[in-house]
Amino acid sequence: MTGRVLPNLLNPLDRSGDVLAFPRGRQPKLTEAELRAAVAAQMKDAEIAERFGLSKQRVYQLRQKHGLVRKRQPRGARARFEPKIATERPATMPPVDHPALTEARTIYPATVVPVDGLLNVLVSGANHWKIGSRIQKGRWAGFPVYTLTLEERATCPDSCRHWRSCYGNAMHLAKRVRVGQGLEDRLGHELAILQSRHPAGFAVRLHVLGDFYSVGYVDLWASFLARFPALHVFGFTARIDGRNDPIAAALVHLVLAQWSRFAIRFSNAPIDECSTVTVEHPRQVPANAVLCPQQVGKTDSCSTCALCWQSRRRVAFLQH
Repeated sequence: MTGRVLPNLLNPLDRSGDVLAFPRGRQPKLTEAELRAAVAAQMKDAEIAERFGLSKQRVYQLRQKHGLVRKRQPRGARARFEPKIATERPATMPPVDHPALTEARTIYPATVVPVDGLLNVLVSGANHWKIGSRIQKGRWAGFPVYTLTLEERATCPDSCRHWRSCYGNAMHLAKRVRVGQGLEDRLGHELAILQSRHPAGFAVRLHVLGDFYSVGYVDLWASFLARFPALHVFGFTARIDGRNDPIAAALVHLVLAQWSRFAIRFSNAPIDECSTVTVEHPRQVPANAVLCPQQVGKTDSCSTCALCWQSRRRVAFLQH
């Protein structure tokens, strides 16, 4: 069993506490042979967990069960420094005529769930090891982090550079929240709770998957910033055509006006600030960009880095 961080909004009379338990469900099976191969390849538990869709705790339990104990370096031994380059598996590349690509939807339609089926739509960043649960440095230090996951492609512009190679292709366990008025109403309720719970500040990552899907949705986040002074937002968008895409134009206006609290970067946009660029190797990082520290092992997560909202400088990400 595990739990959610928000109260049950569907039943205000529920007094069982802030953390509501829910069944974790059966996890995918990791064979002993696969585990031994992963450990022999010096993969960390977090990397094994992500690859096989398990929790880090489950990977640890399986290692102990099969006697796969990692050797510790002797005290006083000098560690050899080797730059750690991200070794994430490439995103699944479906064929170009795959229905998910032509119909603008996720490969896993069964994972798109209505708001009524969720205790909360804003989930703690602790559930995403690359994001982290609480910011540890920079001007947002101390803020807890929450995330929102929408349906990839269905909410994204078809001009997205990663339309086919979206990393959501490899996230078969992620719950994608169905967009619409139900989601927008629920966001208002949950943000009000977070405002009362964290008056000193909290951050929301938009979006783990998906993108801003309408001008009204962008305007909604602008209204949230006005209503909830503790709210801070960071994330990325593939909507970069401000001349032909009204959603992109609305985002540009909001980012320029509220960057200190709405740090949304424009992915692969031809601009020097508040943007990102995707590269296949660190040698390809442009002179005006800095390579994501988390991807090369210089920091553990977004929460221990803060670069994406602390600086306007262009950030380069390794293709994954």
